[in-house]
Amino acid sequence: MRLKYLLAGVLMCAAINAHSHPLHLSFTNLEFNTKTSRWQLTIKVFTDDFSSNLKTSTGREAVIGTKDKSYETEKLLKLWLDKKFLIWFDTRPVEMTNWKLDGIKVKDDATWLTFLISAPLPVSEIRIRNSILLDLYSDQKNLFILVMGQTQSAFEFKNKDQETVIKLNK
Repeated sequence: MRLKYLLAGVLMCAAINAHSHPLHLSFTNLEFNTKTSRWQLTIKVFTDDFSSNLKTSTGREAVIGTKDKSYETEKLLKLWLDKKFLIWFDTRPVEMTNWKLDGIKVKDDATWLTFLISAPLPVSEIRIRNSILLDLYSDQKNLFILVMGQTQSAFEFKNKDQETVIKLNK
């Protein structure tokens, strides 16, 4: 009888693990578009991690869909990102409240969030603090790419390294 319960428990654990992913990774891209003079911020996260973290961070359970660009969704996403992704151009903070939600894409097991903002180019540095999903997984890694004219930089953020300063050569 115990063997039956033990086997059932092992099978349930295997089924749960089959649907989860062992990789805890996000991708963030910040790019300045010279034609429109606007910044585009794109964040890609695993949908299940995003949903879990959205609930724990905001206290609200929400299913974010591709066509969902309502004011309430935008407000919820900005609330989620408010302390998790911070940007300073020189010494000026680029507040998340000033970004405009441009799009949401959900495909397979990933969610892409795209925001736009018009802001002047920084003169000497960009400071980034990226703690997306770090409160959910201790092994979380957040990859970040900056594209601004000739400047292209890539960084990795994790629990012990949540902030970086990018010096600009002008």
